[in-house]
Amino acid sequence: MNIRLIGTILLMCAASMLTVNAHATDKPHKKMTLSEKGEQARIESAELEQSQLQKARDAANATAEREQKVLAKHEANDWEAQQLEKAQAQSEQRLTREQKYLQQAQEAAAQTRKIPKETSDPAQSE
Repeated sequence: MNIRLIGTILLMCAASMLTVNAHATDKPHKKMTLSEKGEQARIESAELEQSQLQKARDAANATAEREQKVLAKHEANDWEAQQLEKAQAQSEQRLTREQKYLQQAQEAAAQTRKIPKETSDPAQSE
């Protein structure tokens, strides 16, 4: 019985080897010529270049979007700067007015004024 079992196993191994060998010969491995390898390399290179160009475009778009966000944030600060400039201009105007009023007061103080003499007769003052 052992001999029959061993024979069956050997027969199955031989059949499987023939099947694998037959399958391998159905798809012959073609060796590529140098020109074919060069053409395939050019195609792969072009595909790689296109994919890298697309990645670069995507990165440039992402950078542009970030720049727009930063500019938008910066414009908000421009409003703040404008308000600050307005406040400074108003402060300067106020200081100018104060200087003008002070100068007028000094000029008025420097003038000599004649105080009218009071008369004892109220009829004359009317």
